[in-house]
Amino acid sequence: MIEKDRSNEYVRAELLDVIEYPDGERAVMLFTSEEWGDEVLPIVIDVTTAFSIRKALEGIPFPRPLTHDLLVNILDKLDVSIEKVTIDGMIRGVYVATIVLRDNRTGQLIYVDSRPSDATALAIRTGAPIYIANHLRKYAEPISYYEKLLEISRRRRI
Repeated sequence: MIEKDRSNEYVRAELLDVIEYPDGERAVMLFTSEEWGDEVLPIVIDVTTAFSIRKALEGIPFPRPLTHDLLVNILDKLDVSIEKVTIDGMIRGVYVATIVLRDNRTGQLIYVDSRPSDATALAIRTGAPIYIANHLRKYAEPISYYEKLLEISRRRRI
């Protein structure tokens, strides 16, 4: 079977920020890409995962591992690394992602279905690259929509 080259179907992305909404009940991850200019892909997530991502971004250690830290520790003990994470699509209004693992003993790739928030939390902790399917750009919005939230978020961290 010939495998199709799908490298042009995804764009390398960076997590610009994760911001809690003022209502305190939800947060939004903002992804950016050089190819997208001043647009960001917003993905709404729960505040507990947002907390986990924020702490990883800021490098704040905890006395005991958070769930995502625990998963990274387990993968390390099993000699498995995170090759990359991909945000692949949207199904019935819900984004879906894949965590691509590599078994370092055999070289085998393992694909794990994930929520984008969990995949991102793991990628931030391990330095794994994040890719977003190009067709999701239609959901991108101008970063200017989020300027006020970004400013509030920055002030809270000072």
